[in-house]
Amino acid sequence: MKTRFVWIFGLLVASLSWGCSSNKDLIKQQETQITELQAQVTNLETELAAEKRRSEEMNAELEAALSEYQKKEQVLLEKIDDKSVITVSDAMLFQSGGVNLTDNAKDILDRIGEVLSRYPDREVRVAGHTDNVGIGLEFQGRFQSNWELSTARASSVLHYLRAKHNVPPDHIAAVGYGEFRPIGDNSTPEGRASNRRVVIEVGPKL
Repeated sequence: MKTRFVWIFGLLVASLSWGCSSNKDLIKQQETQITELQAQVTNLETELAAEKRRSEEMNAELEAALSEYQKKEQVLLEKIDDKSVITVSDAMLFQSGGVNLTDNAKDILDRIGEVLSRYPDREVRVAGHTDNVGIGLEFQGRFQSNWELSTARASSVLHYLRAKHNVPPDHIAAVGYGEFRPIGDNSTPEGRASNRRVVIEVGPKL
């Protein structure tokens, strides 16, 4: 009986010792994982801080490049989250109903393009917008609707930035929203004018 008790007691001690050892190994493993995660968080915070500084520097350069047009309220530059958002009236960019860039348009895009050339890793999206007035008879053979017109105008801007300022093709895109994202009242001339615009968004690559 005594021998059996000693044997059982020995098994119990061995089991507890193994359990303690196992717990120690688990705790050590968890501590290692926590240390690794803390290092990753620190690295991400450093990268985010660097990205924020870079975004702010680029926005300041765009601000300086476009200041002349902003003072005349012909161009609007906004900082929205991590993006620089440039809004230009279509009257500054195109002739009525057309998609060919004016001299003013090329000057504005050259100023933007010179900044972008110093930030080749940025993601650029060009969005075309129109008012709710339908396509004129003289242009109906070229554009089925305002969607096509707004897309063609955004594409004109895209191709100019690509050809003149070498914006990487995998970092730039064009989209047309037609009349479906208005910022003004389409029942007034002033509202329709504000809706006819091109918006260039520049931000970090996703």
